[in-house]
Amino acid sequence: MDNDWYAPISDDLKKVDEIIEKVLRSERPELQEMCDYVTSSGGKKIRPAMCILSHCACGGTRKDEVLRIAAAFEIIHDATLIHDDINDNGELRRGRKTMHKKYTVTKAIILGDFMFAMGFRLLGTMNEKIIETATKASAAMAESEFIQKEFEHRPAVTEKDYINIIRGKTAMPIFACARTGAHMADVPDDVLDIVSGFALDVGLAFQIVDDVLDIIGDHVSTGKKIGIDIAEGKPTLPMIYAMADEKNGKAIKKIFENREMSDEDVHKALALIKDTGAVDICISKAKEIVENAISQLSCLKDSVYKDSLIGLARYVVNRDR
Repeated sequence: MDNDWYAPISDDLKKVDEIIEKVLRSERPELQEMCDYVTSSGGKKIRPAMCILSHCACGGTRKDEVLRIAAAFEIIHDATLIHDDINDNGELRRGRKTMHKKYTVTKAIILGDFMFAMGFRLLGTMNEKIIETATKASAAMAESEFIQKEFEHRPAVTEKDYINIIRGKTAMPIFACARTGAHMADVPDDVLDIVSGFALDVGLAFQIVDDVLDIIGDHVSTGKKIGIDIAEGKPTLPMIYAMADEKNGKAIKKIFENREMSDEDVHKALALIKDTGAVDICISKAKEIVENAISQLSCLKDSVYKDSLIGLARYVVNRDR
């Protein structure tokens, strides 16, 4: 990780990794090998960090339970990534072969199912509200994927459509992590809603930046192929803004509509989008969302954990991977 926002919980995140390794155990040697492949791949740990920091910033003291919840959310998140990579036929994840490219689609699906089961098994020891929050977030992810499919290669997609998609796909799981962490601190409902809303906005900003990095990122830093969203016709915010550009909009729309686009088409679209200024607009929007979210945290007492929550939010919009 590139920033020091995680310093107060660095030991906690190591414990989360240890819990995940203990939970993802199988008597089947190849399935265990695949689990180890997942746990050794690293990751940003945004979701478990949000869960732990929200709990501590709200004055919570039930850290052992919260670490288990954080681990469960990370396991569920990694399971969704495996299935997403299959749907998108992705080749790289975190700089390494995606699971289905390394082991076959069938085995990758089984691993994803296994991880979902183990993640929810870990949550099963928690109270009903936490399980309900996690279930709603998981359902929102699935539903948003259907909405996204409806808008693939469709230039008529709007910013409102896009926000609706990423709210379920990315923001709701981060929202759920913060809400469960704060809930475990027994905060009043109004504080619970503020912390949850903060996390939802951070999730929106996170996805906007992810979509920007698909255009201007470096595959070594991001760990995945650049321009993949364009190739798949995904309705991202940079694409939406670029298609509205007076100079390059028509050419970009033509490429976006093409379901058989070549690598040359993708490279051309990347250049055209960069020329529109859409990237800068998206980065500014993500930063604005985050700063507005941070301004809502005045309800929390000053602490190193509150500072880290703010640092996490700003890291999300300033990262290069």
